[in-house]
Amino acid sequence: MRRRILTVALSAVVLAVVLLGAPLAVAIQRNAVNAERGKLELAALEAAVAVSPSYRSGDPVELPHVDPSIEVGLYSIAGKLMAGNGPASLESEVLGAGRGTVVEGTTDKDLIEAVPVAVGEQVIGIVRAASTRSAVRTTVAKDLLALTGLTLLALIGAGGFAFWQARRLAVPMQALADAATELGAGDFSVRPPVSGVAEIDRTGDALTATARRLFEQMERERSFAAQASHQLRTPLTRLRLELEAGLGGGDAALDAAARDALVTADHLSQTIDDVLALAREPHGPSTAFDVEELLAECLSVWQGSFAAEDRPLRLVVDGPPHASASRVAVRQILQVLIDNAFRHGRGTVTLTARDSGGAVAIDVADRGNADVAWPAPDTATGRLGLVMARSLAESQSGRLLLSSDPSGTRFTLLVPAAPTGPD
Repeated sequence: MRRRILTVALSAVVLAVVLLGAPLAVAIQRNAVNAERGKLELAALEAAVAVSPSYRSGDPVELPHVDPSIEVGLYSIAGKLMAGNGPASLESEVLGAGRGTVVEGTTDKDLIEAVPVAVGEQVIGIVRAASTRSAVRTTVAKDLLALTGLTLLALIGAGGFAFWQARRLAVPMQALADAATELGAGDFSVRPPVSGVAEIDRTGDALTATARRLFEQMERERSFAAQASHQLRTPLTRLRLELEAGLGGGDAALDAAARDALVTADHLSQTIDDVLALAREPHGPSTAFDVEELLAECLSVWQGSFAAEDRPLRLVVDGPPHASASRVAVRQILQVLIDNAFRHGRGTVTLTARDSGGAVAIDVADRGNADVAWPAPDTATGRLGLVMARSLAESQSGRLLLSSDPSGTRFTLLVPAAPTGPD
């Protein structure tokens, strides 16, 4: 990545130098030529002013001193050198100055400016000023050398800045890649360092959030798998007991055991479906359902087991409203509470459904007073079902409460009531 950033940055600078430097080099050359011609014209004008009209009668001509690199000479209209420095005959390119105009010319070696010397409207001579083209090339070379130096400085500066930026981007990107690799290897504690680059930090935050969600998902699935085994163990045990009761008891007992086993198998199938549904979607969709109907369903499942133990199982319905929660989750909570009362409670177990001011309250009460730690810790030995029931209740925006005294133990499940429409 660093190499790519450096390549892109330096390529951009080189392209900018080429696009801007080539026209600038041409402009430097033209400017040098124009500047040199301006010096020549100025020198020629100064000399023309100094020429006296009497030079044609033989008076000596004193031309002003100029830059040693410039040749200044006075020529007759015919192009013959009269005074100063220059070739014996004026170049044909600038003879047109005799017509009263300033003429510039170029030969293989020189740049030339010719200025007419006039008295009134009559041209009496021509002043020639010239310098070698090599002098212009030297000036251009110096300017181009300075331009090249600036270009090199720009490349060095751009390279240094690109290297710094490449390191600033590559290091956090590498850290991000390492964090993604660790996450793929199962380390959900990865936290990419803050880089100061907004886009990279947003990606790191998304990766951290993904790691957290995956960790929570795996923890939830691991916990739920342990808790779900408790839910499946109860109907399996009951099924085994029912089948064992039919063995050796004759045909009538075997038929009765088979019928009970089929009912239990249906309950087991329902429990498996509920467990799978909760595993896929722990919170479950909230729907309005009839609490009395659900309690009657649970009562029919457990009636046989309680009858076999000669323990009454009763249902009391005190005008509860419809509940607004996951029917699957509430059913599994009730299965846990009834199983807890069956295993650890005593005497009559009473299921009561009632209105609780904007919520539905479902009580599961028995006559025992077993010591139960509450809220049930995740490590509660033999109370794993209560842990799951508490978790499911909270997932439905509800609560699971416990009250216990010498007269008995009562668990109360509170879930939101379904809103009632206008009459």
